[in-house]
Amino acid sequence: MNSRPTDPVRPLIEAVRAAAPVLRREADEAERDSRLTPEATRALREAGLFRLGVPARFGGHEISPAASLDVTSEVALACPSSGWVVMVSYVAQQIAASFGERARQDLWGDGADVPMCGVFGSVGVGAVPVEGGLLVSGSWSWASGCHQAEWALLGVPLTGSEGAETERGLALVPRSALTVERTWDMAGMRGTGSDTLVADEVFVPFHRLRRFADVVQGNGLPPEPLYRIAPGSMTLTSMGPLLGIAREVFRLTLEAVESGKPMAMSLHARLADSPSVQAALADAATLIDSAHLHLARSAEFIGAAAATGSTPTLTERARVRMDMGHASECLRTAVQSLLTVSGAGSFSSAKAVQRYWRDLETGCRHPTLNPGLAREMYGRALVGDQRPVSPMV
Repeated sequence: MNSRPTDPVRPLIEAVRAAAPVLRREADEAERDSRLTPEATRALREAGLFRLGVPARFGGHEISPAASLDVTSEVALACPSSGWVVMVSYVAQQIAASFGERARQDLWGDGADVPMCGVFGSVGVGAVPVEGGLLVSGSWSWASGCHQAEWALLGVPLTGSEGAETERGLALVPRSALTVERTWDMAGMRGTGSDTLVADEVFVPFHRLRRFADVVQGNGLPPEPLYRIAPGSMTLTSMGPLLGIAREVFRLTLEAVESGKPMAMSLHARLADSPSVQAALADAATLIDSAHLHLARSAEFIGAAAATGSTPTLTERARVRMDMGHASECLRTAVQSLLTVSGAGSFSSAKAVQRYWRDLETGCRHPTLNPGLAREMYGRALVGDQRPVSPMV
């Protein structure tokens, strides 16, 4: 096995493009059934997209956050839900790799193609201490990719010998030990199958448990740089699929403009002749570029910090979150402008562009992408206010 981390972006992009026809063809059915189809899942697996965050020495790609943005953005050009599921698996793998050697063997000892899902929240979840670990019961909503996942990273309460909850933790649980309740019925990102996972006294051994604080603070860091990056900064990678969505809407809009379509209720024989259309395209292209530049800056920064072993300051970490919030606003504004160019016809159920729009509007509402919260984090950090706003900074 290759023991060195690699960043095989070009081969992965080529693999995504080879799988794209299948993903595009299956996207409508995935939306109707609220989960990816078996054909789409198979295409993602065969493209190597469920090993993005797996350590290289287990046969994984171990790609950087910057590379993940490129790869998941490319997937989302064909199917935003597929891009989101791949991104979630990558992030869950990145955290799981920090659990220690025994847990790594459990996950990837038999092969690297192991899709994962993850839900940090643990409201209503109980854990009873038993010999060698915990018996966990409860449910976790919005588990994107749970229908494809073979393992789940779940938020659990860590309990002492007396049964009292002591602190938050994370558990690695085989998906086969859990059941799925079909609760995902949203306007956008329907194909992610973000349903509810349910556990009924599932045993989790100690080596597959970690204190949430240790994960956030980077205690017990593994040797590979990728796995030293804190979850708060890794949330940046959730912007990859959204960037791809905006790029695809731009492509579809430009395609309509270049087709010679006239501008309704005007004397312009073609949309392309209209100064307002030209300006809208220029604005949208610049907003998408601005989002990409902010995301690339932060992705390169957190990757470099991990590689050198340095610890980003609170202000630097908050800037990463601000870059994410700003990028999400840029992408939403760009797509809004592009839909205006295309007109009401964009919202026909027969047009793919309306699905991309719904997926973007839903994905941008993920809690980690809240631009208002990002401003609070960054603004406080800039004035030296150390009061916490979120554990995920």
